[in-house]
Amino acid sequence: MDDTMTRTMDMMMAMPMSGSTMSEMDMMAMQECIEACSACSQACTISADAMAGSDMDGAGRCSSMCSNCADVTMTMMRMMMRPMGMDAMSMTAMLEACIAMCRACMEECMSHASMSETCRLCAQACEACIAACEKLMGSMATA
Repeated sequence: MDDTMTRTMDMMMAMPMSGSTMSEMDMMAMQECIEACSACSQACTISADAMAGSDMDGAGRCSSMCSNCADVTMTMMRMMMRPMGMDAMSMTAMLEACIAMCRACMEECMSHASMSETCRLCAQACEACIAACEKLMGSMATA
């Protein structure tokens, strides 16, 4: 974990969680999910930009899908960085939405992966984000 992520984790661990129903959450799984959402948002933004300027079949749909995924993953990340306002029901709904968006984006990008390196990398970032979100949801079920 780099210094920035260590500082973020330290800050989150220092927050009082008494008003949150998420006080038993696995903070390491949350940190991994924050990092995966950040990486996915960045990959999706880059891929959306690359596809916006492409004449490849389906580039417009891919660009739009990547833009939507970048927005959803960024929103998920920001929500996780505000643990005082979390509750299990809204967190689960957001994680499910993030997984669904990442899956749709991954499938779209995989259809172009042989023609576009940015799509291939975006699909990989989406896959990693799905895994991190699923891991966090699994830890919530046992918390």
